[in-house]
Amino acid sequence: MGKKPADEEPHVSGQSNKPISQPPHALPHATVTEELKANAEDGLSEQEAKSRLDEYGRNELDDGPGVQPVKILIRQVANAMMLVLILAMAVSFGIASYIEGGVISAVIILNIIVGFFQEFNAEKTMDSLRSLSSPTAVAVRGGTTITVPTAEIVPGDVVELKTGDTVPADIRLVEAMNFETDEALLTGESLPVTKETESTFDKDIGAGDRLNVAFSSSTVTKGRARGVVFATGMKTEI
Repeated sequence: MGKKPADEEPHVSGQSNKPISQPPHALPHATVTEELKANAEDGLSEQEAKSRLDEYGRNELDDGPGVQPVKILIRQVANAMMLVLILAMAVSFGIASYIEGGVISAVIILNIIVGFFQEFNAEKTMDSLRSLSSPTAVAVRGGTTITVPTAEIVPGDVVELKTGDTVPADIRLVEAMNFETDEALLTGESLPVTKETESTFDKDIGAGDRLNVAFSSSTVTKGRARGVVFATGMKTEI
């Protein structure tokens, strides 16, 4: 992992690494480009890209410790609701109310099992997402289209996308031609989503309805597009 950014304030869904006036999907793309101090035609200079990489950190999902079943199980047991239920169970058995105690015991066991598998599957999904990212992306730097490591994509980069690409970061689209992405990992939507560039949406709208944004780890299923990166790494919607 590279250097991590110093700013660790809570991230707002749909916002950029360093928040701008509104989430990018609520602003015209020209405004997003301006507020990110980007250039939709020439992209960032190599020097500016390096400076932003130092500021925001590498475009990677947190490695973390991986899936840890024992810790997941402990978290399921050591929470306020479960401790109250365990106390109620102990009291029930203590006063010889065995039926009530048995019912509470069944609820405790069911809650632990369901909670464990939900969290276990969520962490496995997160692990698998790290391996889905494409190792490289096509960006415009200093007016030249080049291939750069995905981990070095920064907010303000202009990225070009085509059919078959994995989107390297959260991107406010500037140009799109018959452009569709598969967002099943993020929204559960089974069909590809047709994207557009000129519309803006309410700042609180759900991720699946932000049609002017291409999300990190989604796959381009059709067309071509160009856009400005506004969120990278752990600040992306995924």
